[in-house]
Amino acid sequence: MAVNKNTSTSLKSNNQMTKEKILELSLLEKIMIGTSTTLGDDFFRALVFQLAQSLDVKYAFVAEFTEINTRVCTLAMWAEKEFIDHYEYDLSGTPCEDVVKGKLCHYPENIQALFPKDITLVEIQAQSYLGVPLIAADGEVLGHLAVTDIKPMPAEPRNLSIFQIFAARARAELERKRTEKALQESEERLNRVVNSAMDAIITINREHQISIFNEAAEKIFHISADKVIGKKLDPFLSESFREVLNHHINSFTSNSKTTSCVWIPQGLSALRSDKEEFPIEATLSHTKLNKNDLYTIILRDINDRKQAERELEKLHLENLYLQEEIKTEYNFEEIIGASKSIKKIFQQIEQVANTDANVLIIGETGAGKELIARAIHNRSKRKDRPLIKVNCAALSPGLIESEFFGHEKGAFTGAITQRIGRFELANGGTIFLDEIGDISLEVQAKLLRVLQEQEFERVGGSKTLRVDVRVITATNRDLKKAASEDKFRPDLYYRLNVFPIYLPPLRERIEDMPLLIRYFINKHMHRIGKRINHVTPELIKHFSFYTWPGNIRELENAVERAVILSKGDTLELVDDLISQTNLLTPTSSSSKALNQFQTLEEVERNYITKVLEQTKWVIEGQNGAAKTLGLNPSTLRSRMQKLGLHRPNFN
Repeated sequence: MAVNKNTSTSLKSNNQMTKEKILELSLLEKIMIGTSTTLGDDFFRALVFQLAQSLDVKYAFVAEFTEINTRVCTLAMWAEKEFIDHYEYDLSGTPCEDVVKGKLCHYPENIQALFPKDITLVEIQAQSYLGVPLIAADGEVLGHLAVTDIKPMPAEPRNLSIFQIFAARARAELERKRTEKALQESEERLNRVVNSAMDAIITINREHQISIFNEAAEKIFHISADKVIGKKLDPFLSESFREVLNHHINSFTSNSKTTSCVWIPQGLSALRSDKEEFPIEATLSHTKLNKNDLYTIILRDINDRKQAERELEKLHLENLYLQEEIKTEYNFEEIIGASKSIKKIFQQIEQVANTDANVLIIGETGAGKELIARAIHNRSKRKDRPLIKVNCAALSPGLIESEFFGHEKGAFTGAITQRIGRFELANGGTIFLDEIGDISLEVQAKLLRVLQEQEFERVGGSKTLRVDVRVITATNRDLKKAASEDKFRPDLYYRLNVFPIYLPPLRERIEDMPLLIRYFINKHMHRIGKRINHVTPELIKHFSFYTWPGNIRELENAVERAVILSKGDTLELVDDLISQTNLLTPTSSSSKALNQFQTLEEVERNYITKVLEQTKWVIEGQNGAAKTLGLNPSTLRSRMQKLGLHRPNFN
């Protein structure tokens, strides 16, 4: 029997299409089986493993953007025979850079030549790359899915089809993960708001069954939420309160125009779990959720309110102070340095921190005196209590006594309410008096009494208040000389100077210059949106010759300005800060110090090694080296590898 050639070709083509369809369905089945029982990180690990197996490639990974949209972090990576978790890298100069812009990118071969800046491609001997963006329904690029191999990867429709199938699954899971995270964060915010409220918040349905019972309600009614959720509120209400509650609930139901919130005034009472009756005031609001009526009671114990009002001013002032401190941008967050003078200060801090001895910090403006005070407080037994700061130079002579000790209502013109002073706020903690040399002799006498007796009176008051406060002071003046000239009380000077710490100016610790420059670069470059990888020896030399009258504060400003103005990834000195009148002629001492400089890489290696030794080579966690250095753990591991640092064998 004769068979038409065209028919035969068509049958073969159909058979081929059928085989490809079967393979595709088989692949879909394999993906579903491999990932159906997992979510989150386990899902992505299973997905990249299946992708690598299906395309027969060495490397497969899925990644999402970090908070900085020029960096990504892998959710899962299959590398030859093992998984690598949470690998983070810069997009610039990599084949992934165009992918996350929303493009599918395929480089069948010669990938190293196309992207010479991507060192990782050289390390893994990559030859080919295929990547696809993971785009959300709203058009946002969430991340990307990519594979790379050590052999060429020609363009095959089947491989591209397989890749798109895996990308669709990765995109769906990434969107689900982000939605779940957003929902969880929303619920956590709601719970925090409800549980942080000072008033009891209780939500009930029309049958008075409790669905929300916050921490304040637990405290007021002396019973935990898990014992009342789902049960009726009635046992906790007096008869008159139940009548008022039912009246308002019926009003909400019968009249849709009735306001959804009413005030329940004083005169009613509630019952604690032990049947103790107490006076209350409350509000009642009505809402609908899925066609169900819900009623929320916000209730306050009037007895507690009166006590709270007595504490309100103190809490308010302390809260305002702490918020003000949070908003303040300190010179720097950590003490940076490896010079002998800084090491001596480290030792002094450790020696004095756990005592209650008065400390006098002596140093020029901008040298970081407040930072030393914070380090002492944070290592002391008072670290869980506040550190209250007072800048004596910023206060007028007429107000400084009131600022220190507070005042009573009517003590002077403008004193319309009672005010709590900084010493009272610092009770149990530490007070830091900056520029102590600027206070008047009259205030010095009253400060001496606080140091000797730990007691004082508010301005205009007669009641003696006792406090337990550790005092740390700072000055840029010669107080000993001022005391000899009767410009500062000698007895107060000796009280303050129990443990003096001299903080050297920046010009006396130029060996710390490379570390400080790198610290301030890292602090500012991400916020500015730049990446500075290199600092030239010439720039360090220029910075080292400068006198730095503003010390650390001036150095930070100079580095920030240089980061802003630098055009590439090398820090450039593009203004005349150093190059003109302020540039010192090198002296023999400065030249000697420069000759003793280590390279920036040597300084970095030594500093990281010391931190690792202090943390016993623990990298991650609250007490790990990465936290101390202010680095991402993966970034620290990368730096350790580049610098040739390896954990020693302790066996």
